[in-house]
Amino acid sequence: MTIKTESWKEQLEKVRAYGTFTEHKEESVEQSADDILNQEIEEELKLFESEEEITEKPMSSGDMIKKLFKLKNDKEVMGVANLMNMTDVKVLQKMQRDNPKGFARMAAHMGKLPAMEEVQEEKLSIEKTVSKLTEKNMLGRLAKQLQLNETGKEQLFNYFEKGELKQ
Repeated sequence: MTIKTESWKEQLEKVRAYGTFTEHKEESVEQSADDILNQEIEEELKLFESEEEITEKPMSSGDMIKKLFKLKNDKEVMGVANLMNMTDVKVLQKMQRDNPKGFARMAAHMGKLPAMEEVQEEKLSIEKTVSKLTEKNMLGRLAKQLQLNETGKEQLFNYFEKGELKQ
């Protein structure tokens, strides 16, 4: 019985000593505050260095398009750039996923065209716009009543728009 009591007392002393870290100091897994700070600083420096490597190599828009759409042909890249002026990137990616061959042909064809630039539209007043639409509507009705073919309609519209009468 005495053996059990001694082991019990020893265990109690170990538990009491555990709170003071006297017995477990060599086996302790805990780190000091300095060690933790040093590790955090090293991790931040590693992240900072990796960010510097990324910022040192800026990608051009053509390179980004090549990477995003996995293209190699420069005409296709230019075509996708033209298409991006007209629509969103996600729409173009869906188009490429749905029909890759058709997308490649369309991008190559669009790449042959001159770059899409912002077109300055004439600022017409609403009254002028409405009057032009009304005139065109009336001319269309007149052409229908006269039963004109396409060339006759074209001549009629040219006469009223430009004052030209070609026969």
